[in-house]
Amino acid sequence: MKSWSIGVGAVLGVGAIMFLSNLKADSPSGIDFIRDDRQYAEVNNKVANLAFGIFSVVDADGAITDGDKEKLREAVKYFEAMCVYNPKRIQSYYGAGKCYMILGEKVKAAERFEQAILNKRTDNAESQAGAELTAYECAGLLSAVTLDLASEEVANYNSLSQANDMKGAEAAQKRSKIYYAKALEFANYAVKGVPMSHRYLVDRAYVNLALKNVESAKEDIAKAKVISPDDSRVKVAAKLLGL
Repeated sequence: MKSWSIGVGAVLGVGAIMFLSNLKADSPSGIDFIRDDRQYAEVNNKVANLAFGIFSVVDADGAITDGDKEKLREAVKYFEAMCVYNPKRIQSYYGAGKCYMILGEKVKAAERFEQAILNKRTDNAESQAGAELTAYECAGLLSAVTLDLASEEVANYNSLSQANDMKGAEAAQKRSKIYYAKALEFANYAVKGVPMSHRYLVDRAYVNLALKNVESAKEDIAKAKVISPDDSRVKVAAKLLGL
C-alpha cells in the first residue's frame, strides 16, 4: 500500500514515551485501550514508526528480519487498539491486517481486511482522504489471503481423504469453496474499483486460474501487460499462461 500513510502527529517527545510505557492491557484479549484523542494520536505515531517502513519493504518484494517481525507484533497491538477506539477508521483495519498477513496469520488478516471493506460498503467508514482506495487495497490483499487459505484447505482435504477421515475431508472441502468464493468476490471488487491496477488484475487472474477459469485469467493478464508490461508479477503470470 505505497500510496497510503497514516497522518503523523506533530510531536512524539517525552509525553508519547511516557504514555506508551504506562498503557495498560485492560481488555480480556490483552489489547491496550486508548482513552482519548491525544493517546490515539500518539499511538498513530507509534505504528507509523514501527510498521510503515516494513510495509514498504514487503511491497517491494524485499526480505524482512526477525527484528522486523517483532516490530510488527508490537505494531499490530496498537493497530487493534486504534480499531477499538475508532471502529470507523478503516486504515487501522488495513494496518492490522497487513501486519497479520506478513506474520502469516492469514485468518486474522482476512478478518481485518474484510471488516474494513464492510465498513466502506455500509457507509460506516469515517469520511477521510484515502478511505476508498484503502478499501480497494484491502480487497486486493483479502483476495490473495483467502486464495492461500483455499489452497491450504484443498491440501487438508487431500490429506484427510487419504486418512479416510471423510467427515473432516468434507468440512475442509466446504471451507475451500467458501474461501475461493471470497477470493473471487473481493478480486472483482478491487478490479472494479481500480480497473487500471495491474496488481489487482494479476491477483484476480490467479484466482480464476485456481478456479480453472483459464480464459478469464488470460484476459486479465493481457490487460495487465498493456498497463505494466515490465512488472515482474505480470511477466511471471504471462509466462505461466503462455502469453
